[in-house]
Amino acid sequence: MKDIILLGAGGHCKSVIDSIENAGEFNIIGILDKDDKNKDENISKYKILGSDILLHQLYDKGIKNAFICLAGDNNGFLRKKLYNIAKNIGFEFPVIKDKTAIVSKNSIIEEGVFIGKGAVVNSGSYIGKNTIINTKSVIEHDVKIGEYCNIAPGAILCGEVNVKSHCLIGANSTVIPMKNIDENSIISAGAVIIKDVLKNSVIVGNPGRSL
Repeated sequence: MKDIILLGAGGHCKSVIDSIENAGEFNIIGILDKDDKNKDENISKYKILGSDILLHQLYDKGIKNAFICLAGDNNGFLRKKLYNIAKNIGFEFPVIKDKTAIVSKNSIIEEGVFIGKGAVVNSGSYIGKNTIINTKSVIEHDVKIGEYCNIAPGAILCGEVNVKSHCLIGANSTVIPMKNIDENSIISAGAVIIKDVLKNSVIVGNPGRSL
């Protein structure tokens, strides 16, 4: 079993831990947080070892795998910064997929992606690196999702939707087929997207409208 270090001690970390434990592929060494104030506390029985400054030390001790557990970072820029720091040290970022998720063998999943409980990723889909596919979200056929996105619980992306990088698709929102969501956009919880979304937009309501 390969060792892994988790980066970020928020609530999402508990979901990642649960999926890792159930899969049985990795041995969790511990958790790093942004600073030392939570050192020696536990998240789901795993100790917070200290801050990200320990990354070099842990890598030198032979731990080569890491996973980012930040979800509250809506547009993924903190996740991107942390990934670049760890990647430059040499860490690898596996895909973490819950045993209950349904992922087509004809999809492409890049490194660092998390696929949560009951999620569906259908044939022909592409998920960019370090994107979060949360509980019971549905990624239909031929959907393209960029890097550092967060697809919240229960969100539905219908066939051939294209989501660019750094987007948040809110809980229980729906994007109808073949629509484009440009980068750095936020789709609020429960919104229904029936037309293309421009870059840097915040969309609410049914039908979706810009704030």
